[in-house]
Amino acid sequence: MAIPAYASLMQRGSYGPDVALVQNWLNGVRDQCTWYQPLKPDGKFGLSTEQAVQEFQLKNRMTVDGKVGRNTWNVLYARYTAKHGLDVPYPGIPLHSGSTGGTVRLIQQKLDSLGERLTADGRFGDATADAVRRFQRRAGLTADGIVGSATWEKMF
Repeated sequence: MAIPAYASLMQRGSYGPDVALVQNWLNGVRDQCTWYQPLKPDGKFGLSTEQAVQEFQLKNRMTVDGKVGRNTWNVLYARYTAKHGLDVPYPGIPLHSGSTGGTVRLIQQKLDSLGERLTADGRFGDATADAVRRFQRRAGLTADGIVGSATWEKMF
């Protein structure tokens, strides 16, 4: 499994599946010295996510700005996988038409490796939804074109 490609800067006010994935990763690297509470992986980058990112950055001797840029994304992923292995957890929110980011690109790359002809652009459009529905039918899932936890688990 490859790292989901970093797509864009995430900061307070950002939302989407990449934010939910970061929230899961932050929960996964918590330890007995962590002062932030477990985050709800809701895909909304609010104050609690910002504070968790700041603590992570401080502990890892990074610039403490509370934003998830490419460097924070990569270090966070490295710390998460060192603790939990290389599997990318389900982001925590369904991915559907209109979703964007690295998690969408990861789905597109996976579907492409399974024979679909998709451009891995990180934008969940009609072609991606159609490819997801074909995958779901082959996997014996409800073919709704939405990547929820059951589809994610079968895919990855």
